Amino acid sequence: MKRKRNKAELALYKAQINPHFLFNTLNALYGLVLTKSDKTESAFIKFSNILKYMYAQTTSDLISISNEVEYIRQYVDYIFAFKQAYESGIETEMDDEQIQIPPMILITFVENSFKYGVSSDTDCTIFIRIIVKEGQLIFETENMIMKENHQNPHAIGIDNCRKRLELLYPNRFVLLTKEENGYFKTYLNIQLR
Repeated sequence: MKRKRNKAELALYKAQINPHFLFNTLNALYGLVLTKSDKTESAFIKFSNILKYMYAQTTSDLISISNEVEYIRQYVDYIFAFKQAYESGIETEMDDEQIQIPPMILITFVENSFKYGVSSDTDCTIFIRIIVKEGQLIFETENMIMKENHQNPHAIGIDNCRKRLELLYPNRFVLLTKEENGYFKTYLNIQLR
């Protein structure tokens, strides 16, 4: 009974990711269409690739870390279509590119980095690090704080991810978030094996 309840709860948290992303993305695409931007066609193609991933991979309970990293890269490239005044770096180091993780477990943190760490008129930096070593996943993000989340200081997306992690990896993960010297930092460590 507990296993069925946990599976239903996981499905609920996973289902909440897609509408949030789609709403934000469609608003951004709408803005490109209205301004008749020359980036519109490229943005739609990238959006299409992201949707393919979301619907092909997220039906699985687990996927390879390499697939998840590719999705994050596509997402970052997609955001580049809308923003110009920022620099983003993705650093990866993996001793096992086929190790399995739940799909879209990392994207919420990446989305938050761009949502609160990008400004249209100020240069900003976003950094993402993904390390897989000896069955352990280390994921870090760091972004300048360009916007404060006054409406909801306890982000729903991060709380949602924390609940998913508690169900999937009880007592096998550490998730820390902090603000420090004008930067927001996320640190996630999961013992995958």
